[in-house]
Amino acid sequence: MQPFHEEQIMKKPLATSLAIGAGLLVSACGSGGDATDQQVGAAVTSEAPDPNNPFAVAETQMNERTMAAVGTDVGDSWVRKMIEHHQGAIEMSRIVLQQNPPAAIAQMAQDTIDKQSEEVEDLRKLVAGGTPDPGSAEVFRASMASMQQAMMSATGADVGETFMRKMLAHHRGGVAMSEAALDAGASGAVRTNAVKTRDGQQREADMTEAMLRGEPMPAAGTPAAVTPAASPEPAPSARPSATTRPRAQAPATGTPAEAAGPHAGHTMTGQ
Repeated sequence: MQPFHEEQIMKKPLATSLAIGAGLLVSACGSGGDATDQQVGAAVTSEAPDPNNPFAVAETQMNERTMAAVGTDVGDSWVRKMIEHHQGAIEMSRIVLQQNPPAAIAQMAQDTIDKQSEEVEDLRKLVAGGTPDPGSAEVFRASMASMQQAMMSATGADVGETFMRKMLAHHRGGVAMSEAALDAGASGAVRTNAVKTRDGQQREADMTEAMLRGEPMPAAGTPAAVTPAASPEPAPSARPSATTRPRAQAPATGTPAEAAGPHAGHTMTGQ
């Protein structure tokens, strides 16, 4: 019986040690799980989308696709990159339309979708076949990087203002990319399209700046209303109105005088 008693005594400490170890393991797992949950929660909180900036994903995707677009030469690289550039504007415009923006911003977004969808179709007709030349895309790297930085940092007081500020940076980027293509020697139909795109993007940038300055949104948001808005500026000045009035009076006094002169002459001749 003595050996059996010693075996029991030896097993008890072993069982106790195992129990304590298991308890510590469970405790460690529990605390580790809590820490992991806290880390995940913190990550989710830090990555929560800004309600005034629902464009982050679309911006990132546009920049990645634009950087990756490479053509057979400088002109073809510009065409491919500008397609992605326009597609990004279309996607951002669709996003802002889902946010119930003010009427003028909604009109601006819809105009962007309509215009740039047509431009994308025109650009696709210019895409060249052949082996891509990565070196031909380098001339656009600086303008694209600058555009990306400006767009990602552009924010506003609400979704509508954020959209306008991002689109302003987007249009300026389109101007810079088009000028880079022209400076690098793009020719033929691509050059013609690059000039058209540069001028169009500049007009859009000017319009967006006017809206951000607080000018009447409907007038600034509609291309047809921009021209009338510029023409009335000289009209309210005092000089045109002062010049118009004397001209209106001069014919009135001159007509009777001319009529009196001939009659008086005939009368004197008759005498």
